[in-house]
Amino acid sequence: MSVWLRALAAASLLAAGAVGAQPTSAGQPAGTFAFVDVDVLPMDRDVRLASQTVVVRDGRIVAIGAQDEVEVPADATMIAGTGKVLMPGLAEFHGHVPGGDDPAYVADTLALYLANGVTLVRNMSGDATHPELRARIERGETDGPTLVVASPWLRGESAAAVTAEVWAHHAAGFDLLKLGSIPADTWPAMVAAANAAALPFAGHIPEGVPLETALGAKQASIDHLDRYVEFLVPPGTDTQGREAGWFGSGWVQWTDRGRIDDAVKRTRAAGTWNVPTLSLVEHMASSEAPEAMLQWPEMRYMPAAERERWRRAKHEYATRETFQPDAAQALVQLRRDLLKALHDGGAPVVLGSDAPQFFNVPGFSIHREMAMMQAAGLTPYEVLVTGTRNAAQALGTPEAFGTVEVGRRADLVLLAGDPREDLTHARTPLGVMARGRWWPREALDARLADIAERHAK
Repeated sequence: MSVWLRALAAASLLAAGAVGAQPTSAGQPAGTFAFVDVDVLPMDRDVRLASQTVVVRDGRIVAIGAQDEVEVPADATMIAGTGKVLMPGLAEFHGHVPGGDDPAYVADTLALYLANGVTLVRNMSGDATHPELRARIERGETDGPTLVVASPWLRGESAAAVTAEVWAHHAAGFDLLKLGSIPADTWPAMVAAANAAALPFAGHIPEGVPLETALGAKQASIDHLDRYVEFLVPPGTDTQGREAGWFGSGWVQWTDRGRIDDAVKRTRAAGTWNVPTLSLVEHMASSEAPEAMLQWPEMRYMPAAERERWRRAKHEYATRETFQPDAAQALVQLRRDLLKALHDGGAPVVLGSDAPQFFNVPGFSIHREMAMMQAAGLTPYEVLVTGTRNAAQALGTPEAFGTVEVGRRADLVLLAGDPREDLTHARTPLGVMARGRWWPREALDARLADIAERHAK
């Protein structure tokens, strides 16, 4: 079994009780729970199953059925579900968990994800401490969502250096390689080493590497729709020496939408997943002043230094020649159209927002991302699929999680309403179960209040 699969197939249990202020917890084993008289969105199909009982034992779903047909174990903690909706927890496929030099910030970030119903994070900001953090969560020693951990950015300047990096990250136990700014001429060596080490590579496409080359190499995921804009510019176009800019903003005026179908077909044939992170670009492209954005309710949960970094960054981006308002807005619309075309054309899409990053607060940003995906033309149910069963499929573990079925890991959220009718029902879940451990809303809110109080000082 590859390192990639190991992290997602693991059945270790999350820590007991409410999310604590410290990065460790009591680590008690998950018990037995029964959600009684609850409506279930199984997410293996578009249906709402009324008045079900769902039994969880030792971190796994062990029984599902009509309320009068499923026996509730005598030792079960019963969770009333009348009038409520139970569905799989959400995945954040482009998260950023801080490094181990600030344990409190790590714990806060994990808590923010859980409080918003995110029960799996593919961490794309690698740090040497993350394989052990993943293991501590699996052992039940630290509270948090299941982690899939990418390596630090590959940065080698030669084929030999990149090859050495790949094998070092393999030895360190990372689940995948985070592609960064390696020179284009080192790409073949990276691909060869990654394939030899059985490490998927994902994230950006390095400058100078065309989209079709990355797809031909079976890149596991392309994040941020990277290099698609450049692909849509017909070969031979005179770009007047202009830089491509941020995710193609400098070249968006030369794109040919007639090439979108080719991009979709190539992506589908490669089996490469896209993690759109619409919110990353849309936040920076919006006309809303960063000072106003910092008044959003969720900003209270971020450190002051991070908020200031975001404020400065938005002002700096506004001065870029390649990110002026017309180009920025054209990029936003093109990215939405690309997402819709990829999705409708059968190219696989998985939910991710890139958080914490530019006004994206962990957990909260996934709900902003979902709203933007709906605005791009996906239905609420289609959006939810990208954050549930598609995440399991993207990791090669379709039977591990992502649906409400017997045998699946108990990553669940209890909601007041049906998010297929209105995605806002997925916000502020009434309770979250991660790896069989239950956090009622009161516990989640208490943890949020603690984070906000510390950052207000």
